[in-house]
Amino acid sequence: MRLETFDRQEFLHRRWDYQDGEHVTAIQPTGGGKTYLLFQLLEVTGRPAVALVMKPRDAEPAKWTRQLGYKEVGHWPPPAKWPWQQKPPGYTLWPRQSLTDLDADEALLQSEFSSCLGHVYQHGDQIAFADEVQGLCELKLQKHLKALWTRGRAMHAGLWCATQKPSGDQGGPPVPTYLYSAASHLFLGRDPTKMNRQRFSEIGGVDPHMIGDAVSNLRLHPIEGGDGRINYVSEQLYLRKGGPMGAYMCVVMPW
Repeated sequence: MRLETFDRQEFLHRRWDYQDGEHVTAIQPTGGGKTYLLFQLLEVTGRPAVALVMKPRDAEPAKWTRQLGYKEVGHWPPPAKWPWQQKPPGYTLWPRQSLTDLDADEALLQSEFSSCLGHVYQHGDQIAFADEVQGLCELKLQKHLKALWTRGRAMHAGLWCATQKPSGDQGGPPVPTYLYSAASHLFLGRDPTKMNRQRFSEIGGVDPHMIGDAVSNLRLHPIEGGDGRINYVSEQLYLRKGGPMGAYMCVVMPW
């Protein structure tokens, strides 16, 4: 099977077509470039958004918060603006954890993220970007995620998710299969683990054998990061479900 291949800029500016309320999913092992890609897509999509960040320290969301002009907040909802203050194009919800009381930190994350996801669902007309959806499931927020996946589109509330392991963590809560079935746009990176690739069979409307073969043949490219280290970034298999021409697949390069 030979798929059409596009460089990143060609895909972002000429091929990417997002409609309000559509859900987006990116799946690949850590370090493959999924967070960077989804922030790039947020930049060209230009919809109001809130990014939910769990890690106590993470250079990628910090960089994109500055680049996109988002306002970083530690609590949700953000402070009310005065009428003469300009509303930012988006927010980064980044609760500050103590790192000494893990139970309190978990309760803080659960409270802030549940408030944010509920707000996005209630008010619509925005995107919630869950940079690590497995972590939200560990916080027992599956109901909030399911509400957005199953009913958010009518509210123009899109749920964008990234995860490292589609099969979930061993012993941890499973990620709902809506991650695959409800998404209109999916980006899959190279994954050598057979169990992870088998989960792609839950993506409706596309032959799972074609997906498995395509993901297996994606290449990793050495790219120097801002810190001087070499990262091996995967090509992306892009799947568009339910578009005007039906299901569509292509390969997107890392640059």
